[in-house]
Amino acid sequence: MNYNKPELLETLAAQYVLGTLKGLARKRFQRLMLSLPQAREATVMWEQNLNDLASAITPQAPSAHVWQHILDKIENTSPPAKTVIKPATSLWRTWSFIATAACIILAFLIIQPTTQLQDSQQIALVQNQNKQSLWFINVNEQVLSVKASTQLVAQTDKDYELWMILKGQDAPISLGLLPKQGKKLLIKDTRFNAQNIALLAVSLEPLGGSPNGSPTEVLYTTELVIL
Repeated sequence: MNYNKPELLETLAAQYVLGTLKGLARKRFQRLMLSLPQAREATVMWEQNLNDLASAITPQAPSAHVWQHILDKIENTSPPAKTVIKPATSLWRTWSFIATAACIILAFLIIQPTTQLQDSQQIALVQNQNKQSLWFINVNEQVLSVKASTQLVAQTDKDYELWMILKGQDAPISLGLLPKQGKKLLIKDTRFNAQNIALLAVSLEPLGGSPNGSPTEVLYTTELVIL
């Protein structure tokens, strides 16, 4: 399959960001992002597009009447007739904007061909709270290959440290300092076993790493994906 085709990467990136790319296909696309810059760029574009869409919408707090109507529907009750309250024009415009955007996105996904990815690997994708990808981790036999995303805005006076938490153990184990840009290889800890890892974590540390062997400030957590 030719992943250099922009149309193909657009389809995968859109499905990945929207959450419609599921199961093994989603996991394999995460691996594809590790090795293909075009895949990462397409994903970033879709993330930015949806973030711009969300920021353009003014939040509207539902009234008590609306909440009660929702609860009545959930409980399958028949509330007494009430006076219908017309929603504000701005609220209707907001929902219209969302519906239009959703239709465009869904139409794009339906038109594009279905895609299947190949190969298998152990990978992890570290994202921030806004679902922006920061580090791509690929596990090899002897090392962890870590690549920093172009979306990462690293603090120059701090370092970022990768940790693993084993199942049944509370104390995190350091796997080394993460790159602030480009790619870096981390020697795999002898205790690194994908089946025993409950969680991976990234902490913010003083330059040089944790001063006491424990995470100073945990920023992000993620799971190791076995494809």
